[in-house]
Amino acid sequence: FTPGEVQGALFCMEAKTGAVKSLVGGRDFSKSEFNRATQSHRQAGSAFKPFIYTAALDKEMTPSTVIDDSPVMYPDRSKPDGYWRPKNFDGKFSGPITLRRALILSRNVVTIKILERIGIDYAAAYAANMGITSPLEKNLTMALGSSGVTLQEMVRGFGVLANQGRKVTPFFIKKIVDRTGLVFEDNQPRVEQVIDPKIAFLANHIMQGVIQSGTGTRVKSIGRPAAGKTGTTNDMRDAWFIGFTPQLVTGVWIGFD
Repeated sequence: FTPGEVQGALFCMEAKTGAVKSLVGGRDFSKSEFNRATQSHRQAGSAFKPFIYTAALDKEMTPSTVIDDSPVMYPDRSKPDGYWRPKNFDGKFSGPITLRRALILSRNVVTIKILERIGIDYAAAYAANMGITSPLEKNLTMALGSSGVTLQEMVRGFGVLANQGRKVTPFFIKKIVDRTGLVFEDNQPRVEQVIDPKIAFLANHIMQGVIQSGTGTRVKSIGRPAAGKTGTTNDMRDAWFIGFTPQLVTGVWIGFD
């Protein structure tokens, strides 16, 4: 590719209020006014997995639940031999592994098995409750982030885990006042408790492990408590990181239009 083809986006908001602190919709507004932080629907890849795992924690599993990371196959008429054989990113299988470790290491096969166990409709409804508004693929590929979502809704969903299970509505303008003091607009935080605070705590704690010993260890360099999740799609077409400190939730996306 030629320099200038790669695009990117960033969305950052306050975890407790939803006040948007920073927004980047692309590399050059003069060349493209399309806002990739709010308008672009991209496959989230592994960045979507926390929604599946949080749903599992709220149904029947715990961080120490053991799932077998072993080969599996599903009937799929679109494949040459009629079967879909999902693989992990490294092409290897780990055997029995805890739910906590599986998310930290972003194991694809385990996530698919978890989704199969808790139910596709349940997981889709759970993600929607946390703030995912885009329509989701109602099949097992949902576990691998096959659905197109916006960076804004991903950040809003992760914000639920940063904010003790409370979902906030992002807002861009706090207040508009004219020179006479007349208030034209005054946006107050809109907060809604959508999942159990204990479940949010567990998911938050596991995602801190992603930073400490998983796929997001580079974030340790900021020297602050942080949690998050990386995500890539097939052939590295999309690269994501959504993360949070106690104060801020931030998502970044890099890819090709």
